[in-house]
Amino acid sequence: MGFLLSNYQLTICILFSLIFCFSSSSAHLCHNDESTALLQFKQSLSFNCSASRCNRDPSVPYDTDNWKEGTDCCAWDGVTCDNTTSHVIGLDLYCNCLYGTIHPNSSLFNLVHLQHLDLSCNNFTHSQILPSFGRFTNLTHLDLSESYLSGPIQSSEEVWQGNNFSNSIFHLQKLQVLWLYGNRELTGKLPNIINGTLRHLRHLRSLALSYIDFTGELPNSIGQLEYLEELYLYDCNLFGTIPTSLGNLKKLRMLSLGGNNLNNGQFPSSIGHLKNLEELYLQSCNFFGTIPTSLGNLKKLRILDLQGNNLINGQFPSSIGHLKNLEELYLESCNFFGTIPTSLGNLKKLRMLYLRGNNLINGQFPSSIGHLKNLEELYLSDCNFSGTIPRSLTNLTRLISLDLSYNNFEGPIPQFFPNFSQLQFIDFSNNQLTGPIPSSITGLPNLQYLYLGSNSINGTIPPSLFHLVNLTYLDLSSNNLSDTVELDTFAKIEYLNYLDLSNSGLSLTSTNSTPSSFRNIRTLRLSSCNICKIPEFLKTRTKLLEVLDLSNNHLNEEPNPLCNLHSLRYLNLSNNQFAGLIPTCLGNFNGNLTSLNLQRNNFHGTIPQTFGNASMLQELDISHNGLQGILPRSLANCTNLEILNLGHNFIEDAFPFWLENLPQLKVVVLRYNKFHGPIEQPRKRLAFTNLHIIDMSHNEFTGTLPSKYFESMHSMMMDDEDKSSLNYMGNDYGYYSVTIMNKGLEMEFVRIITILKAIDFSHNKFDGNIPISIGRLKALCVLNFSSNGLTGLIPVSLGDLTELESLDLSQNKLSGEIPQQLTSLTFLEVFDVSQNNLTGIIPRGQQFETFSNTSYEGNLGLCGFPLSKNCGNVQIAESPTLPSAFSHNFKFKFDGFGWEAVLMGYGCGVLLGLLIGSYIIRRKEEWLVRIFGVKMRQNGKRSKKVRKKIAHTKSIINCS
Repeated sequence: MGFLLSNYQLTICILFSLIFCFSSSSAHLCHNDESTALLQFKQSLSFNCSASRCNRDPSVPYDTDNWKEGTDCCAWDGVTCDNTTSHVIGLDLYCNCLYGTIHPNSSLFNLVHLQHLDLSCNNFTHSQILPSFGRFTNLTHLDLSESYLSGPIQSSEEVWQGNNFSNSIFHLQKLQVLWLYGNRELTGKLPNIINGTLRHLRHLRSLALSYIDFTGELPNSIGQLEYLEELYLYDCNLFGTIPTSLGNLKKLRMLSLGGNNLNNGQFPSSIGHLKNLEELYLQSCNFFGTIPTSLGNLKKLRILDLQGNNLINGQFPSSIGHLKNLEELYLESCNFFGTIPTSLGNLKKLRMLYLRGNNLINGQFPSSIGHLKNLEELYLSDCNFSGTIPRSLTNLTRLISLDLSYNNFEGPIPQFFPNFSQLQFIDFSNNQLTGPIPSSITGLPNLQYLYLGSNSINGTIPPSLFHLVNLTYLDLSSNNLSDTVELDTFAKIEYLNYLDLSNSGLSLTSTNSTPSSFRNIRTLRLSSCNICKIPEFLKTRTKLLEVLDLSNNHLNEEPNPLCNLHSLRYLNLSNNQFAGLIPTCLGNFNGNLTSLNLQRNNFHGTIPQTFGNASMLQELDISHNGLQGILPRSLANCTNLEILNLGHNFIEDAFPFWLENLPQLKVVVLRYNKFHGPIEQPRKRLAFTNLHIIDMSHNEFTGTLPSKYFESMHSMMMDDEDKSSLNYMGNDYGYYSVTIMNKGLEMEFVRIITILKAIDFSHNKFDGNIPISIGRLKALCVLNFSSNGLTGLIPVSLGDLTELESLDLSQNKLSGEIPQQLTSLTFLEVFDVSQNNLTGIIPRGQQFETFSNTSYEGNLGLCGFPLSKNCGNVQIAESPTLPSAFSHNFKFKFDGFGWEAVLMGYGCGVLLGLLIGSYIIRRKEEWLVRIFGVKMRQNGKRSKKVRKKIAHTKSIINCS
């Protein structure tokens, strides 16, 4: 009986299961019209992964691959159906490489039951946010982010004016999530959009509009979105102030307003009312003033990012110590001064701490950081710390990244490496560390990045260094190591990607290299390593190598084997002993080369025509060789060329007018050659518009000065460079360098600062007048027309060159008086009009009170100070009153040191002067090269250390 009952029960269970399966199956059969709409939508688009922003694994099938006619669309990938009605309520095609335009009549808009729509990270080129989206009246989640949408985002009021209000995304009253971020081509008026959102989207929880080109301020009405939990408005072109009403959003958990120009107000204290806030991103907003103490009210805050607000000033806010749930803290480049408060040690959950770039912080390393035992990333570069690296760091056993670079730490590298078994990144570069590299470094089995460059580390390299099997980046450059090392020893580090041993003090030999050596290397910098032969492994196809610097060595063999390096982008062979013809293969061995530096060798013959094949070339420096002949016109094909240095050769040619066709050209150096003849009028209306430096000195040019060229040098006319920070010319692989005459000195700019604008036409045979048009070059810093045959008057328009530091018109045939207008050049440091035919009274006032007799000698008709010749009863004109240095149109902060430092430089060089003042306070001597990028070629003493780092030193060694 029991057996029969069991069979009966089993039968009942099976029947119920079958009924459930059939009912469930029938409930999920999608509607034919929706299946058709989905298939038509798929067919209206193509697939193009290279056109989208997502990094999709090509082996992974698209969600739409199983969309086939005759199958149940509710079973298709990316499609969700309602369990009861079988209507399509969800469509998620994120990152499916969809490509094409969504038209107003797209079948997509027939899916009127949709509640969730995600089309993000595709490419709907030329598509707009159409009114048709308003048909999705059940939509709660809409994500169209990073989809290449364009056109205006219309507010409800704007759509209402078009009599189409019912079809607006702002009419979707159930919408809780609206993400449109990352569509750079979208536009709109943010106040209208926010107000349109308020009209119907009262239940919105998440609004993401970052990276959209809005206009207007953040309106006060934003405070009415009372259900908002997430607000993303990063880099939206906003301006003005953050409204206090933002403090009304009590449910807000995530706020991102960074990357906007909110410089009309102080840091908003109302944010302290958002007590549910967990993430706050206000980086690079140009806030000024101090950080309010109300920030300490945000007890739930996990991430705080205020980096890049370099107008913030004041001491490091101790209230941050109250944020005990904080896990990530980013306060880079915020101009904090004083010391770091001990309250920072209260943040026991902190995993990431970024304080770099606060170089007004002073004092010893804060011991409180040693209490942050959960720290994984610690970045404290350029914070002006001094003393020794503290042992309190040994408590941070979870560290993965440690950056203490660009400080003033001294003493030996600590031996505490075994405490950091998880450490992957170390940067101790640009300090004053001494002593050897500790052998305990072998206790870092996971280390991938090791930067020890620009210190005073000595001794030999410990063998344990070569046991760091995971090391990919190694920088030992600019140190005092004393060792002869087989280069192939470094090849034992199998995954080494970046190796910089330049100026390290090491002498490298290479004997047993095999083609497999350094098979992962991409960057190899071996400048000043006493290398006598090109390493063998470089003579084969090193497939990945992109950067190769062998400068300042003793190489004298043919460089042709380097033409096998087909991935090379940067090649520096300068300051060696290469001789013979420049190999033609260097001009066309690959299409990727951006920088080629062959200066200071013994090459002779003509410049190869093949350089014209290097279409990506940005820098070509073949100066200081023995090159002859004419300049190949094939260089006109190098349309990306930015710097062309041909100085100190024997090139004999007319002025290369065809260079005016190179739109990116910034620096042209033709000095010390045999260029000759007149410079004719430009062939095109806009010539040399980007030129910063042109040096044609010491040639045989004749005729009048090229006034029409001066009229088109637009970069020299505009004084719109950002002078609040140092910017240099260069590319991804290095900085450009140049040697010019400046202030009577030959200076080598190891890095060319972008505000430097210079013209040097000296030591030629130019005649005629100085063009009035030269006065339009208002950003000019250096002007040298000396040692020519110029006649006529000194044009008064030179008084308009308000940035001019050095003016040399000596050894010409100029006549008349020195214009009184030149006294307005308040940055003028060097002035030389000697050996001319000038007459009259020397102007008085301002910089003219500082010039000596040598500025005027050889002009028998001049009189007045500083000459001993009296002007008799001639009336001396009054000069304008010297304006305050602060009234000059130069946006820079003068706090931190006295005027002694400022007077070291003027105009373009005032930044150098100011930073020299800072350098005097807190930097070591060799940083002059790193920061200011200038070496002076003049008799004088330099420290042994600086000489080692910057001079081209040829050791007397046996290279046989």
